[in-house]
Amino acid sequence: MNIINTNVLTSNQYHDAESLIYLCRQADGSKGVSFLEPEMNYIKEYPCFFMMYEGATLVSFASVFIPDEGICEIYADTLPTARGKGYFKRILKMVLEKNKDFNIEKTYIVNDPTCIAGTKALEAIGARLESSDYLMRYNREYIPEPKHILKLMVEPEEDNEKYITMKGRKEIGRCYVEYTRGTASIYGFFVEEKYRGKGYGTETLLLLLEHLLKHGCTKILLHVNNANKAAHKMYYHHGFIHDEQIDYWRVC
Repeated sequence: MNIINTNVLTSNQYHDAESLIYLCRQADGSKGVSFLEPEMNYIKEYPCFFMMYEGATLVSFASVFIPDEGICEIYADTLPTARGKGYFKRILKMVLEKNKDFNIEKTYIVNDPTCIAGTKALEAIGARLESSDYLMRYNREYIPEPKHILKLMVEPEEDNEKYITMKGRKEIGRCYVEYTRGTASIYGFFVEEKYRGKGYGTETLLLLLEHLLKHGCTKILLHVNNANKAAHKMYYHHGFIHDEQIDYWRVC
């Protein structure tokens, strides 16, 4: 058994990881979740890939996303024919030990709930489901009709665009949009606390949708946590429908 821990994958290792992820999705009948972009990690030097080989075959793989200095999210797959042999438990133990070196206190395992095998494995190791994120997709049949009581401003940034709504000289709300091959992904949606409850969140969303549609976006996505009931309700009532769900299981 050969175990590799690195933050840079060779082309062969990257191919092995993608192949394993694909095989697991096919076997489980799920969309699955994965993370292969180490440059997104808050702690750049964290060796975020854990690979377990039997000979030339990758049998278990975990990648770690560090969204901030105290949180770790684990994305893991084990070859269907190699499950039940404790491979993932060995990798998980390595990740937890590595987290101690970087003073990471909270560790989550990310799972697609349509993957029944993943859910059973998480229950078996005593992980607890703490929260869920929904990927929501905008239904283009819904036509946004903002009241234009706010003004939408756009500030280009390095990898995205920042959108700000203003009322006179006062900043009301903001969000960010990342563009990938005709798809606009909305994140960081925020309304200043003192302006909440006045319909400004809805107006900010509708202005943004109107702008994106006018500029030819063919697909508009956003993520929302199930704990944020107000935001989820707003998105749902203004044209967004559930596309995917991601569950976060706490292990420590």
